[in-house]
Amino acid sequence: MKLKIVAKNSQLVEPIISRIKDASKRLGITLVDEGEEVVMAVGGDGTLLKAIKLDKPVIAVKAGRRGFLMDVEPSEVEEALAKLLSGEYFREEYDLLRLRYHGRSLDAFNEVGVLYDEPESILLSLDFMGNHFVMEGDGVLISTPQGSSGWSMSVTGVYVLSKGVMEVSFVGPILSPLKALVIPGTNIKLRLEDKGHRQKARLVSDGDIVDYIFTGEEVTIEPSPKKAIILRFKKVDPLRGIIPWKG
Repeated sequence: MKLKIVAKNSQLVEPIISRIKDASKRLGITLVDEGEEVVMAVGGDGTLLKAIKLDKPVIAVKAGRRGFLMDVEPSEVEEALAKLLSGEYFREEYDLLRLRYHGRSLDAFNEVGVLYDEPESILLSLDFMGNHFVMEGDGVLISTPQGSSGWSMSVTGVYVLSKGVMEVSFVGPILSPLKALVIPGTNIKLRLEDKGHRQKARLVSDGDIVDYIFTGEEVTIEPSPKKAIILRFKKVDPLRGIIPWKG
């Protein structure tokens, strides 16, 4: 078994990495920088995103302030590695979004957004499932079910438990009470419409600005054919950390 460690840059994770190295040596697991079969992410949500981009099954070790999807405690890394070798785990698949823009494409785990760049509203037209409408506001976020627990939930207060769907969140909509739509996974076209002067908008994927679009330009968001895979050693409560009064 070839294992790669992806860890946050913090002294707090050094003892955890030492435990992983010791357990790997004892169990006959080879630690590598490339050619890995499994990735062990040690940190929080940001570290998990980096690990998922390697397109390999991920073991998620919680060692950060936020870690909604991290299920292995630092004290459990030896047990997790032993169960990895014995096959005592299950694979949990997560939907990804594919963003197409400027002749390029990339996959997002949480969300894709088109958001204002200057401190003024933008006009965005949306086309999906035979529907067409234009919204004015600060922008639009398209989220996966797991992504609905993050940025979009701070906008809409909606958390999506179903798989195979997308949440369309309207950020700062003007003259509309509509905050979000939950729709089946489909192709969505977003176009920055003309407000009478040239504008640009930020194109965001998983919290990072990846590019800009200008008036008249269009992007497409659709379900990715790929899935992110996290190896689980116990059942994770999907409402953990979402409902504060839930035990």
